[in-house]
Amino acid sequence: MLTETSKETYRSHFTEDPHPYITEGFIDLVKQKTEKVVHLITNEGNISLGLIAGLKDNELSSPFSAPFGGFHYTHDDVYYSEIFNFLAQLKEYAVDQHLNKMSFILPPNIYNSSINAKFVNAFVRQGYTLEIPDLVSWIDLNRFNGTWKRKRIAENCKSAIKNNLTFSLVTDEKSMKESYEVIVNNRTQLGREIFMSFDDLMDVNRLFPVDFFLVKNKEGDNIGAAIFYRGHPKIVQGIFWGDIIPRTSIGIMDFLVFNLFIHYKNLGFDYIDLALSSKSGIPNEGLIRFKETHQCTSSLRYTITWTPEI
Repeated sequence: MLTETSKETYRSHFTEDPHPYITEGFIDLVKQKTEKVVHLITNEGNISLGLIAGLKDNELSSPFSAPFGGFHYTHDDVYYSEIFNFLAQLKEYAVDQHLNKMSFILPPNIYNSSINAKFVNAFVRQGYTLEIPDLVSWIDLNRFNGTWKRKRIAENCKSAIKNNLTFSLVTDEKSMKESYEVIVNNRTQLGREIFMSFDDLMDVNRLFPVDFFLVKNKEGDNIGAAIFYRGHPKIVQGIFWGDIIPRTSIGIMDFLVFNLFIHYKNLGFDYIDLALSSKSGIPNEGLIRFKETHQCTSSLRYTITWTPEI
């Protein structure tokens, strides 16, 4: 059966994290958003799997304040039977603790497709509910050579350069705030909420690097911006990007995307996780189209729930 253990005991078994949102630093940063953080491991046999989750309103969630959560594992080729048995014990834990519900969002497949495949299969076979998967987008930087398959995008990039648009990574606080303000403008004009303040981003920046970018026109006005996380050794994650609305010139986003891809390719990253292209399983067709025309791949992000029978 599963047992709650101390952070120290848990970490004696799991010294590496598959992604930044289940590191102790990030968990400590957001722990005030749940009532209790639990570290779960089995108390019998080989300890190859673990779970950090939040308990709130009698529900267990992973994540409780992040794009995705999921499980720790000691190595990529954990036996399927161990995953299957762990999920069975997780249901027993929920019943024993009188929980009303459990929910899990697994990381996108680029973080570990083999582990995801085994978990999703085991979840379904154990009677968990697979919710409508969300669509996520990502770019394989090893296959991006700096050229575009679509002529229009290449022409827009050339037009941006001809019109003296500039792209830069900014590191001073004033410029970082200006980058954030461009994003706020973009979200506000599109009627979309922004769930992180500038101070929230600075808190994350104390755990791992948060990169801020600005695109300026020839007059020096801020017309585009992006904010990316570097919390993984091989995968950088796009958190926000956008341009000023109403738009003052064409090609801003094409120019921004091109420079972002080249920037992180030159830093040696393998992938850029460009996050969700849907909301609660409902696709944003325009966003999917934009990413795919910029040579991104669409794949699934899985949400799984389980409610004990009453």
